[in-house]
Amino acid sequence: MSGKPAAKAALQAAGLALLFFSAWLTYRCFDGRQMLHHLSRIVSRPIEMAAATFVYGLSFWLRAWAWKRYVGKPIAFSVYWRAVLLSLFVNHLAPVKIGDAVRMALLARQPGVSASEAIESVAVMRLLDMAVLGGLTVIGMYAYMHYIPRISLLAAAVAAGFVLTVIVFRRPLRLDRLWRRWRSVFHGWSGAAMVGAVAASWLCEAAVIGVIAKAVGIPLSFGQAVWANSATVSGQIAQVASGGIGTYEAVMAFALTRLGAPWEKAYAAAVLTHAFKFLFSYAAGAAVLWFWRSDWQMVRGVWKKERKKR
Repeated sequence: MSGKPAAKAALQAAGLALLFFSAWLTYRCFDGRQMLHHLSRIVSRPIEMAAATFVYGLSFWLRAWAWKRYVGKPIAFSVYWRAVLLSLFVNHLAPVKIGDAVRMALLARQPGVSASEAIESVAVMRLLDMAVLGGLTVIGMYAYMHYIPRISLLAAAVAAGFVLTVIVFRRPLRLDRLWRRWRSVFHGWSGAAMVGAVAASWLCEAAVIGVIAKAVGIPLSFGQAVWANSATVSGQIAQVASGGIGTYEAVMAFALTRLGAPWEKAYAAAVLTHAFKFLFSYAAGAAVLWFWRSDWQMVRGVWKKERKKR
């Protein structure tokens, strides 16, 4: 076994290990009464939760804005915005991550956009996400654990290289053409604004764990909340269940304990944060499909296509 099959098998093995660890945490740490108590404390903070929800939603707006800037075509912002939200919805609904395929399909349906351009733009946005998340995760590990994960850095570099190779050699893309485009798109303040928007989006996403952890009894600084969120989302590369169930809780609980939280509270914060994200993704997806009902056929088409591949 080599190449892509080996990498896929390694990720599945890691995902299964995290799933078993999460099951063990549930057995050891789950307390229904305590969970309801934490939930009541969250509900008793409506203003804080409303603010966290707004900031969390803003994170996806920023990603949609950066994506539109990269594509650079006269296409309504609502196309990018709803594609990002549908991607989030599908990733929390399907047993495999096909959200990016939904983003590509929705953009490719727009006038003047080819399938290769849609694929390239989504792949580049993913590369930016990986770079920002990887950077935030490594910085946090050094700041809070006094450790630089060299193996993880190498794995991230290999993953980024693999994605870049797929972009470059996928017909009809060529290295020289892609390089010229990147030099044009990322040149000057426009490129800096695009990268800054992606980075800011991940900072915004940390708002949810910050508020929920505080309600559970884990006071986090802004930097700690950013690191816990970044490490957790980075771990979703190994997800094996819909929405990263199990892997999300395992990684976030571990990250929070590295910040000094007891396992019981760390587990509760992870479960409640993930539950919030599930609710948000379903609400956002339902809203998009209500206002743009034709998108449902596109989502179903992508889903059926991906199932046939497997």
